[in-house]
Amino acid sequence: MEFLICIGGGPPAMKTLEGGVQIARSFGADIAVMYVDEHQRMAFSNSIAFSRQKLSEWELEHPGVKILREAREHLSEIGVIRKTETGLAERHALRPDVEGAFENHFYGEEILNIRLRLREGRLVDQIRKEVQTRKYDATIIGGIDQHGNTRRLIQFVDTSFVVIDQHMPPIYNLLFCSDLSDTANRAVMFGAKVAKALNTRMDILRIAEAETEEQAREAVRRLETLLRRGGIKHNVIIKKGDMIEKILEVADEEYAIVMGASGRSELMKFLLGSNPIKVVQRANTHVIVVK
Repeated sequence: MEFLICIGGGPPAMKTLEGGVQIARSFGADIAVMYVDEHQRMAFSNSIAFSRQKLSEWELEHPGVKILREAREHLSEIGVIRKTETGLAERHALRPDVEGAFENHFYGEEILNIRLRLREGRLVDQIRKEVQTRKYDATIIGGIDQHGNTRRLIQFVDTSFVVIDQHMPPIYNLLFCSDLSDTANRAVMFGAKVAKALNTRMDILRIAEAETEEQAREAVRRLETLLRRGGIKHNVIIKKGDMIEKILEVADEEYAIVMGASGRSELMKFLLGSNPIKVVQRANTHVIVVK
């Protein structure tokens, strides 16, 4: 497995990075840490002697490389990148045009492969191209978004998303929001793997919009059996009312929310929105949207 972690700059980016590492470790997945520079500064790159390929030598030549260098140092500090007698365990130094990006590749311990990648262009377009090229199992992004990029990514990029609230502590417990869609089935399996690896609880929330409480409990019985057999601690929470409002009412800083992606067509999601997107936009915690 391989997860893509998209970062910006500054301390919030390190929070996103740490959250992504936590989840990748739970799956034993490789990671690619990517920064997208929307100013397209690499026009000068052909004139640069690529014998100078270390990130430290590129720092003054490209702000995006400086951000990757900060990510590299942070990953080293928290023990993700393996250290050797001569420095960090590097597979290759910074290279241009590695599947459409500049890339620096390191080895780790629990996470075996760590790629630092730099792309240029429009953010959503570049993340879409990256996902199409490398077929990531999930993409981790930060939750602060003033330009609608999070909504467009979840709608139009074919991968599951983990949206990290950079003001919240790491993931402790999971809140799975149950319905009977195909993506919900995949979401509970994804959430169960995270809960098992982190030895945490995953509660099941069922919103009984048009059900009796007994019907709602019956609807989640199979999910309870799955979690019980997996040895995952859980509670069942039944609420009546509007789905979005009740999810936001129950979810707090104790939880990361787990949801299946909307089954609506892309046109309907664009016109009417979708429940996962509305939750991501309003929740004050981490949200995992599984496709």
